[in-house]
Amino acid sequence: MEVYEVKWKELAKFMTRQLFVILSVGFILLMLVRLVSTGFDIAVTFEHIKLSHVPIAFLIIFVFSLTFAFLISVLLKCARVTIENGVITGRNYWLFKRSFELVSIKKAFPFNSNGMPVVIVDAGKKGEIHIPVHIEKSEELFALLDNYQNGT
Repeated sequence: MEVYEVKWKELAKFMTRQLFVILSVGFILLMLVRLVSTGFDIAVTFEHIKLSHVPIAFLIIFVFSLTFAFLISVLLKCARVTIENGVITGRNYWLFKRSFELVSIKKAFPFNSNGMPVVIVDAGKKGEIHIPVHIEKSEELFALLDNYQNGT
């Protein structure tokens, strides 16, 4: 039996970085829109928040991103993939367990699932398995899946 565990620490780092960038850009855009709407008046733009507190806002955004990414990554540890006797077992989009024979694979393709890169292994009516790209021995696993996808 081959077991492919999720590299949850690597996944947490990736998700922290992604979430921090998204939230930081959103915060900056919000401040820029407010600055433009107040006629470029710094005093009015920052009347609810002191300019010296802006770095604290970014620290809070980072801590939130780190915490959220850590919790999601620990949850996704259950998304490991196993292959035993020609049967692949993993989790679908909703983290429900799915199993089907490797020969049932119709296609496997990369997908960006809400900001997290995954490879979807589709077996038609038998279901799908979402495999995070942050998984141990990913090259070996994806090469194996590619062989079955091509009808080998």
